[in-house]
Amino acid sequence: MFKHTPFTNHLVIDDLIFVNAEDKDDLEMKTIKDVISRESEKQLTWGEPLPKCFIALELEFASLIKRNIPLITLEQLNEINSLQSIRPLSETELKVFLKFQHSIGKVLYFDEEKLNTHVVLSPTFLIDAFKSIITDRTFCEGDKNREALWDVMNKEGVVSKTAIQNIWKKEQYRDFYKHKEYLLDGMTHLDILVDPKIYDNDRKRIPADFYYIASMVRTNDDSGYLQSANFTQRSIAIAFESSSLMIPPALSFRFISYCLYVWAVKKYGQTNKDMLFHRSAVFTVDPSLDLHILCEDKRIIARLVHARTNSLIMRDLASSITECLTSALEKISQLYIRASSDQHNTSNASFITRICCNAPDNPCVLQVNELPDIGDIWICPAHGIKHKIHIITSWFSGKNEDECKAGCPGIVF
Repeated sequence: MFKHTPFTNHLVIDDLIFVNAEDKDDLEMKTIKDVISRESEKQLTWGEPLPKCFIALELEFASLIKRNIPLITLEQLNEINSLQSIRPLSETELKVFLKFQHSIGKVLYFDEEKLNTHVVLSPTFLIDAFKSIITDRTFCEGDKNREALWDVMNKEGVVSKTAIQNIWKKEQYRDFYKHKEYLLDGMTHLDILVDPKIYDNDRKRIPADFYYIASMVRTNDDSGYLQSANFTQRSIAIAFESSSLMIPPALSFRFISYCLYVWAVKKYGQTNKDMLFHRSAVFTVDPSLDLHILCEDKRIIARLVHARTNSLIMRDLASSITECLTSALEKISQLYIRASSDQHNTSNASFITRICCNAPDNPCVLQVNELPDIGDIWICPAHGIKHKIHIITSWFSGKNEDECKAGCPGIVF
């Protein structure tokens, strides 16, 4: 499956291991642990010296986990640190210790506002909290409330804040409810949950009673938005093509979650439905301009759609959106793309930007370096649509346009 691809560099296929995930006493688990230990010892960082002063706190953490204490506050950590018999860590040393433990996956510590008050000693605690909300319908069977909640998430990609708290109030999730503020902040920080942007008539943001969950929605776009009147004359499009083998679904979900954080979801059609679908969404940039995002297996297409004509799309606004999307993709892709990309590829870019034609389905692609040879008009080969170069390149900021010669789009890439 992965032959002749960069993924083979990251596969361990010397051992055939068949684990029964439903059997906690499965003997194959010992085999897989042995393989993990063996591979760990092959890593370049294995055997590197570590500060001895870290050992005491590591032992304290192990003791707390054995006592089923998966999370502590920073105040509790400072108290534990102050009681160390050899030498407590200084404030700077303690921060280094936490960041190092986080980097190797032993604890979770986010040095961010609202999150830097706690330390998750057992990372599976956070994962289990996520799974209590974001899960397969199979694990909801028999619980009518959970089934109804799952159906709403699957259809609309939303979950009410009250519903989450009601789930966590149950006996098996009482530890999550005890730390609900931290867990919800953590889930929003990781773009698993998105607090929607809702505004009143005065454009003041008002609190919402629900979260968006882009990874849960499975509804396809049947709104007819892309087939609306004069769509090709009202839109411009750009594609971000992955330099890797494919775009992982998790990256697509997180990218859409980023967009949900920045822009409000558009309501459309007779039912005034939110335009959030499986790996696609439509956002409202301003009252006359929409942003359509579609995540495919190998590329992400972004479209700006004006209410009247694409000639009224402001270049400064379009180029700012390009910069936002490009920056977000590169940051997100560090988690999902860099680890599986070709190690011989010296390019820092995980995505390559292309200009698209205005067709709503399977748009043609124009490479940026082809622009000097195009002239003022580009006719896409598959659809025969005429495009004015200075309009479809509005995604890029202009520079010294008054000095450009005839035929030059006046754009710096």
